[in-house]
Amino acid sequence: MSNQIFSETSLHLSEREGVIQLDDERIVLTSAAVFGTLRKDLAENIGTERMKGFLIRYGWNLGVNDAKRALKKDFSSIQEVLKQGSIFHALKGYTKAKTTKFQIHLRPNEQVKDVHVEGTWFSSYEAEENIRQFGREKLPVCHTLIGYASGYYSTVCGHTIIFKEVACQGMGDPVCRYIGKSLHRWQGEVDEELHYYENKTIVKELEVTYNLLLEERNNLEKTAMIHERLTEEIINGKDLQSIAAAVYETTGCPLVIENPQFEKLACAGLTDEEYEKIEADFKEILQHSEAEGKIKKTKKLTAGQHQRLVTPIRLQKKVFGYCSFIYESSISEFPKVDSMILERAAAVCSLYLLNEKTSFEAMERMKGYFLEQVLNGYFSSKQEILKRGRYMNMDLNLPFRIIVLTHQSKQNDMANELFFYEQLTETILHYFKHQKLQLITGQRGGDIILLVQMDASTAEDKLQELCSRLIDHLNGSYPACLFRIGVSTKGRQIEQAATFYKEAAMSLKIGAYKEPITFFEELGVTGILLSSQDTEAIKQKACYLLGPLFESEGAKKNELMKTLYIFLMNGGNLEKTMQDLALSMSGLRYRVEKIESLLGKDLRDPQVSYELLLTLKALIVAGEITI
Repeated sequence: MSNQIFSETSLHLSEREGVIQLDDERIVLTSAAVFGTLRKDLAENIGTERMKGFLIRYGWNLGVNDAKRALKKDFSSIQEVLKQGSIFHALKGYTKAKTTKFQIHLRPNEQVKDVHVEGTWFSSYEAEENIRQFGREKLPVCHTLIGYASGYYSTVCGHTIIFKEVACQGMGDPVCRYIGKSLHRWQGEVDEELHYYENKTIVKELEVTYNLLLEERNNLEKTAMIHERLTEEIINGKDLQSIAAAVYETTGCPLVIENPQFEKLACAGLTDEEYEKIEADFKEILQHSEAEGKIKKTKKLTAGQHQRLVTPIRLQKKVFGYCSFIYESSISEFPKVDSMILERAAAVCSLYLLNEKTSFEAMERMKGYFLEQVLNGYFSSKQEILKRGRYMNMDLNLPFRIIVLTHQSKQNDMANELFFYEQLTETILHYFKHQKLQLITGQRGGDIILLVQMDASTAEDKLQELCSRLIDHLNGSYPACLFRIGVSTKGRQIEQAATFYKEAAMSLKIGAYKEPITFFEELGVTGILLSSQDTEAIKQKACYLLGPLFESEGAKKNELMKTLYIFLMNGGNLEKTMQDLALSMSGLRYRVEKIESLLGKDLRDPQVSYELLLTLKALIVAGEITI
């Protein structure tokens, strides 16, 4: 058999019969513009993506058909058969092809192992018609040529070979350039193109779309049903545990509701032992991933022994907790509807928490007003105070301490002081709630007042530890602030709360410099002497002892007063005073000598230093000076 594709007698025209045959195959002679029009209609009716797939598959089938015909010819090698593809292209008027690189590797049995071919197409009819119909494109447009080359080579070589256009006249390039390789040699580069070769009919696509829509509708119905039930739980006054139980009952998937630190608030579908196991398992990944505080949207988390789908509970643009579905570690993919249900559950939890927060804040405001009335002596009898306390579920017969807390911003840029006080008060309340202690909070003069009820068995060292942890907690929550507290002695008569408030305020004012906590007991006899609050006597004593230093005005007075106070509080230690005041040693010595000169006294005399320190503390308590 001849190794030529077409002989001189291959083409046969019969005007009478209206038939054109090429090598016994009937062909139709038509204008390239027809294909341009077809291309335009396809794009307008089924979209450019489906049009691309249609043209690639059309070209593939043309290539397969021509390859089968070429294989019937008596060519000397597989390479010769492959080269006929370019000849077919040219003879049928598609384009002129020029191969620039051709590599083929054969197995021992002469089967093709892999192929790599590169080349150029000149005068592509597809590129010309696409420009005429649409103008220049941003992506290659010779889809039929790509499909033809892929189908031809794949049929001849016996395995999938994919061509890709890397330059195109339809994009404005001078010529079209292509690369063709065996699929395994692309190493994933053409994976996104493979679906165009699949013969998915519109009917099948519509069927898939219908099934997806049906699934989505069912998911929405299920989600809406659960949301409606959860809303009813809220309306009926149920708590988070009821919400968790309702979700588990409907979905069969264990649900955990946790606070921002991933501590359990409610749980359904898990026993206490099972929850303890997954809690320990989850804490391990929290330590390594630092996920706490970073989960801003629904997210899948994988631990060692379980998986969870987590979504935040948002309230007033803040994360107040998390809802989590718990799964076995073997599950590879979560149902899509679970995300929808979980987010609805989180929304209902946020409504519950908003209601709780509003009620809590209203109760705390009422308690704060009540505390202010107690401190101001508004009530005429102890019985009336106790009765009001019972309204707030507090037994005010129990022993108590008054704590006064003050803060100072390190940057002095507290933009919204009112909002800050609300946040600070909320943090303190949650801290004492966690410690299982009852308290009443209020505000006075920029300070926060706490009436903390203590058990009769509460030891002093435990109280010290409680206050220390409170300061540490506040410093961690608000690193831009410095906090100090003064603590009163233990009170047993609630009608005397004002006296204990004065003790706490005095402890705060005259406590050791830079010490975060001062107990009134630590003031010793100084506290007792100063509690009289005889302001005129204090002023008279100050004038006698401090003389010109007390009577002078302006910043210089405050500077020297502070230096004297810190110097005396440090027991005359120059090194420590220098550090506290951030002064040089020479600067500090100058100030000390200046003070001694003004007072006419030796500051290292124990009797003198004691009287001066006691007087300064009295002035601080009386509000005559500030340090």
